[in-house]
Amino acid sequence: MMAYLSGFVLTTAVFIVSVLYQPPDAPTVTLCTLKNATGIDCPTCGLTRAFCALAKGEWVRALRFHPMSPAIFALFGWWWLRSLLYLVGKGRWVEPVEAWFPPLLTILVVTVGLLVGWALKLWLR
Repeated sequence: MMAYLSGFVLTTAVFIVSVLYQPPDAPTVTLCTLKNATGIDCPTCGLTRAFCALAKGEWVRALRFHPMSPAIFALFGWWWLRSLLYLVGKGRWVEPVEAWFPPLLTILVVTVGLLVGWALKLWLR
């Protein structure tokens, strides 16, 4: 039960911050170790700005920051809903969805998508 509560709290916090925070289009400070060390964006660079744009309905802007952001935002949304359903005792409603989209497979597909997108970004530089 604690895992569902922490998942719900974490994703709720991410969505609240995404709605309230308005990051600049070009970051003035970066926390990305790879970017700071090499000058190369990591596979997740731009996701914070993209999440903030998506939370405000700015889809085109979000896609400019990170092309995988809608899929990852949707995954966070599912994680939030899944956690909420388990917390209110409706976990059985999750099973049909996860029969079609097993969690580990979904995470693997998104991770591969991030890496492929990153490789394309580096190649097209």
